[in-house]
Amino acid sequence: MRTHILALAVLVTAAGACKSPDAADVKSSDNLAASAPAAAAAVQPITTLALGELTTAAQFEAMSIPSGGIIKSGRSMKFLVDLRTPASPKVHFMNGNFAVNGTTPDYAKYHYYFAKKHLALPDTIDQFNASTYFTASKKFLAGTVQTYVWDDKPVFGVQLYPQDVIKGKAALDATKIVAAKLKIAGAKFAFVATGNQQTTEDVAPAFTTSGILRLSLEQILGSVNFIPMHLGEAWGYLRIFPQNQDGITATDIVVFDELPLDLTVVAGTVTKAFQDANSHVNLKSKERNTPNSVLRDASPTNALLAPWADKPVHMIVKADGLVFEPTTDAVIAQKLAAKLNKPWLAISWDKFDKTTSYDAMCATSPNASSCLAESRKYGSKAANLSFLAHKKVLGRASQVGTTSQKLGYDLVPKGFGIPLQFYVDLVDFPANKMLKDKLAALVTKEKAGTLSAAERVALLQEVQALFYKAKFPPGNLAKIKASMAAVLPGIKKVKVRSSANAEDIEGFDGAGLHDSYSAKPEKMDNAEESCVREEETEDEGEGAGVETKSKMKPQTLACGIKGVYASMWNKRAIEERSFARIDHATIAMGISVLPAYDFESPVVGNAVVVTRVINSSEIFGYTLSLQRGNNLVTNPTPGTWSETTIAAIGLGAEPTTLTVTRFAKPSKDGAPLTVPVMDKAKVLQLVNLIKEIEVAYCKAKPGYYAGECKFVAVDASKPKSLDFELKLLENGHWVIKQIREFSGK
Repeated sequence: MRTHILALAVLVTAAGACKSPDAADVKSSDNLAASAPAAAAAVQPITTLALGELTTAAQFEAMSIPSGGIIKSGRSMKFLVDLRTPASPKVHFMNGNFAVNGTTPDYAKYHYYFAKKHLALPDTIDQFNASTYFTASKKFLAGTVQTYVWDDKPVFGVQLYPQDVIKGKAALDATKIVAAKLKIAGAKFAFVATGNQQTTEDVAPAFTTSGILRLSLEQILGSVNFIPMHLGEAWGYLRIFPQNQDGITATDIVVFDELPLDLTVVAGTVTKAFQDANSHVNLKSKERNTPNSVLRDASPTNALLAPWADKPVHMIVKADGLVFEPTTDAVIAQKLAAKLNKPWLAISWDKFDKTTSYDAMCATSPNASSCLAESRKYGSKAANLSFLAHKKVLGRASQVGTTSQKLGYDLVPKGFGIPLQFYVDLVDFPANKMLKDKLAALVTKEKAGTLSAAERVALLQEVQALFYKAKFPPGNLAKIKASMAAVLPGIKKVKVRSSANAEDIEGFDGAGLHDSYSAKPEKMDNAEESCVREEETEDEGEGAGVETKSKMKPQTLACGIKGVYASMWNKRAIEERSFARIDHATIAMGISVLPAYDFESPVVGNAVVVTRVINSSEIFGYTLSLQRGNNLVTNPTPGTWSETTIAAIGLGAEPTTLTVTRFAKPSKDGAPLTVPVMDKAKVLQLVNLIKEIEVAYCKAKPGYYAGECKFVAVDASKPKSLDFELKLLENGHWVIKQIREFSGK
């Protein structure tokens, strides 16, 4: 029974969810019924399960429900068209508010159950799916009418399941059939393609003649001014385009001009720049449950924002706009205190004094679950790479039967982990007593809550400077260099990445808190064994622009490691831990060392994949953010943005379809693309890889998912998901940078 229910949910919610990338404007006209006040005021409940036609906006309001799509605006109503007698199609508008004993039954929510109840359909769900979605000769049309705003006017969008094979004249005919039964005065209609295969260019003149618009989700998303990324409310001081982000605190609601590369804890965020669903700003907002939105015309003189500049405000991010209300200093302080009113959480870990390759961490274990347990020694980032490299997950190209062997290359870079204990050894080393004392004083003051933002920054700078001058216990550095020679012989450049015990853990992913550095193993440390952190500009290529990046000098392995250790005490990291009440006295930094990602071929693309559709509880699939070149998705060069694609995932033989909801802008001064960043086959390969990994992770990690793991990729209600970062090389190889759990939605 579960198979049938879940498969049905995939189809039905996606059909309604193909509204997915709709968007909100600050105007109330986003809601079609709201644009007709007289009708809306007269709305009366409709008690029947379905109607064959609607004649007023009030009827649509009564039978529709608020959008559950990616961006929460407008209203949606499902329909089922019976085509079993082709000459006389029968339209059934489903009442989404129909209730029995106060509960909406499945047959008012799902097309298949509706057909069985209302039409006495004898078909199985597989028969229904095959004759409704995956054939041009359809017995039924199953979709959603979704309200949008287009060219400042309300529009009824007719849209079908993303994997529906409908296109061309059939798409026009379907829209006409539905529109003919929506007899609302002045109503404008559009066919909204929700899958890239739903093309209509060949019948464009016929659409024009019919007065029906042809819209894509990307067009709709790009036409709006306000986009709610995470709904909620916040109390704080409104800071519009702050020049000094070091002064931002947890009681500030910040309006940013460009996306901040590093975002500390704030009460809420508004950005003028478009946010990628998988950007650090949005993922952090979801992790913290702080409101977040895009306001494209944000500025210090914006009529909505300007009156509240630097004042205590209560901000509400709603589906249809931003609301600001006055509040007081006392209320702001009380709201923050309530969030922090919980005990400090000590992070436990295992003492271990050996550097170990990813392949060796759990090589002798018959299952991959033991790899994840290695996080207690090396931190999650290194342990998760060992999980991916395990023969039961992706394995190595040299291991017969593994995914990497089938593709002919290693999907996971070789490398090794430096244990958490080495960080503590460095802090405890007698030569570094000043560092240890300064750290202890910082932790005491931070936990007491007595530091101002300026005082915290000053103390952190002192601590980080002492890390750069710190001495390694000689034995530990020798072990690190031995692993470098054994695991990565001949590699000229490596990435030294954070793998903290307070990072990628239950309820706290720690994305973007720490720094990574490049190192060249053949370089020698200076006589003092000291390092400096310098800012350098770097051309991102392909016109993306020039970005300022931090580098450790000299570019040795030891300096790279000390740079990562010091980043444990970045302002954003310590503030994030304090907000989550993670005890700073119990943290430690592991290290993940691996080759520079372009060591075998140049990088031609970046990808971030979250194994749920961000901002929707109804759409079954994955959120993909894709970008050309080496411009990061999570922290894009200002003036650029990545492509957002929704992968609608089917069960069994059902195809996975891709829907671009926004095309990429790879270069700062160039125009946005009009085609996808990557070849369709390559993206589908990526989705299939991620599905395979998520199923393996589900089997290896108790508590990740309560159902059968074969369904984990298509369950939008799962409490957790996975967050991947990858690179695509010129030779066609995928390189998986990291995998972490993500608890936001």
